[in-house]
Amino acid sequence: MTTREKLERLLDRLSEAELEAEYERLRDAIAGDAEMAPLPRGWGETLTGEPMPNVVAAVRRSRASH
Repeated sequence: MTTREKLERLLDRLSEAELEAEYERLRDAIAGDAEMAPLPRGWGETLTGEPMPNVVAAVRRSRASH
């Protein structure tokens, strides 16, 4: 069974309201509006004590520039 077939089976089991909610969640995540979970303690800074740069934003900027 392909991944597409597995996904289609899963989608067939969801109600229209569940599909709409999941669509909105995915759309927001792709747009970058999804909530970010807090980082574990100590992950917010580099080894030298500087604030950790936003790596995700850097990757998105890089991809957008191509």
